[in-house]
Amino acid sequence: MFFLFSVHPPFFVCVSSSFVTGTACCENFSPLQIWDFERSSCVCRLGSGFRRGAGILDIVFESPFQLLTCGYDTFIRLWDLRLSTQTSVREWEEPHDSALYCIQTDGNHMIASGSSYYGVVRLWDQRQKPCLQFFQLSSRPASSPVYCLRFSSSHLYAALATSLHSLDFRHSHTNAK
Repeated sequence: MFFLFSVHPPFFVCVSSSFVTGTACCENFSPLQIWDFERSSCVCRLGSGFRRGAGILDIVFESPFQLLTCGYDTFIRLWDLRLSTQTSVREWEEPHDSALYCIQTDGNHMIASGSSYYGVVRLWDQRQKPCLQFFQLSSRPASSPVYCLRFSSSHLYAALATSLHSLDFRHSHTNAK
């Protein structure tokens, strides 16, 4: 079972007797750590050589061994703990160099990401590198990050600074509340 305790770094996600923390990556060059509950100690650090400040803003588990991360460095990364803790298995880069505030997966092949500018949500297929489609939800000149999103095969919901957006994939219109 997974639990998300906060939406801003540092935060952590629990899986069985261990949990993963994401930090701002200011003290060291690995913003992801796996901790053991019982021993209260760091089991390992994920990745190496991250730029200072390349912090993690969201972590989503695909399975007990696979997790997706995103953050200030503009990448979505898929980590498979069975294969390596030093490098991610796959990476997808946000094409306009925007920090990625949140990600969500359908548990199959699709990923949705929310960027730091103009309410942009991108849909990605894990089997290919480029973004499949994007939606610019903010129609105002003021820019807003996508703070949170959820999606299914038929709907996408995104929370911006002053609005909640709903996309119905079965129809070609967007609702803002």
